Amino acid sequence: MRSKERRIRAWIYYLRKPLRRFLPLFGFAMGVVFFGGLAFFFLYDRPLGFTQAIWTAFALLTGEPVLPWPAHWLLEILYVVLPLLGLVVVLDGFIRFSYYAFRRDELSPEWVRAMSETMSKHVVLFGLGKVGFRVLEQLVALGEHVVVIEKDEQCPNIAYAKNHGVPVRLGNGREEGILDDVNIKQAKSLICATNDDLANLELAIDARKIRPKLRIVLRMYDQELAEKIQDTMDIHLAFSTAMLSAPLFATASMDSCILNSFYVEKRLLVIARIPVNEGSELVGTTVGQLIKTHQLVVVTYKRGEGTVFHPPTDVVIETGDVLTLECEPQTLKRIHELNRAAAQA
Repeated sequence: MRSKERRIRAWIYYLRKPLRRFLPLFGFAMGVVFFGGLAFFFLYDRPLGFTQAIWTAFALLTGEPVLPWPAHWLLEILYVVLPLLGLVVVLDGFIRFSYYAFRRDELSPEWVRAMSETMSKHVVLFGLGKVGFRVLEQLVALGEHVVVIEKDEQCPNIAYAKNHGVPVRLGNGREEGILDDVNIKQAKSLICATNDDLANLELAIDARKIRPKLRIVLRMYDQELAEKIQDTMDIHLAFSTAMLSAPLFATASMDSCILNSFYVEKRLLVIARIPVNEGSELVGTTVGQLIKTHQLVVVTYKRGEGTVFHPPTDVVIETGDVLTLECEPQTLKRIHELNRAAAQA
């Protein structure tokens, strides 16, 4: 759903609350107009049509009488009471409704709930600190619909969320009803990214109670605890910052060609960029042969100014080409040997 359509739907949902408050008042005012019209229809000095009588009562409610002062005592009371009623009740209700509708706060729980109700299969992000902000950047780049929960209303990253149309629910994760405000029942995943392990865990448990099959990604400082939680509580992924950064620091220190590294099923993989040197044994080899022989993935292939992701297997490697490979560290060492460029310490 496009952003404009979502905001229109959110407006409709958002206005239901003031409408529910305003409609009883409006109904009362219309009831007064109807019975006042009946009084003018039967009691006024000269005969009035029913529509004219109703209009007379309505005009009085707005403070604009359209007929001369009546002789009947009940109508005299209406001439005094209806303008006051219109001023105090109707105008007050209208002003309150208008203020609620047009002076909305996009950080208010009501507006966040309205926006969240227009979403399904969205991601709920808990925490908008340094890690949460980077996660949000990636989610926005991936085109995901996101709702954020953040406890600090002074958080500077809220501006980024607002600029990208991401609703931000201000509040503590322990606040009652906060998961309903972000429509957790329709969400596809929850990312807990604050620096408070206990807060992350509590929100994950509360979300799991509401939606047992919700996918949960948990950030925790204690990796041993994260692993135990992942195994015993059916948390899909539980990461610590140390676990994520350690492989990159270790592998980057051993080889300057390495761009990134990560574990998959306890298997360490690296992403490395390899320039093909003159006289390299890789020259004349096809991409397909390289993949088959060394059991690796060629992520990109660059020749001159052009870069190709996952190049065709029949591309022949030439001197000066730059290959980005995904492989194990031992495989990378063999590629360096073939390329006649020893890994730099």
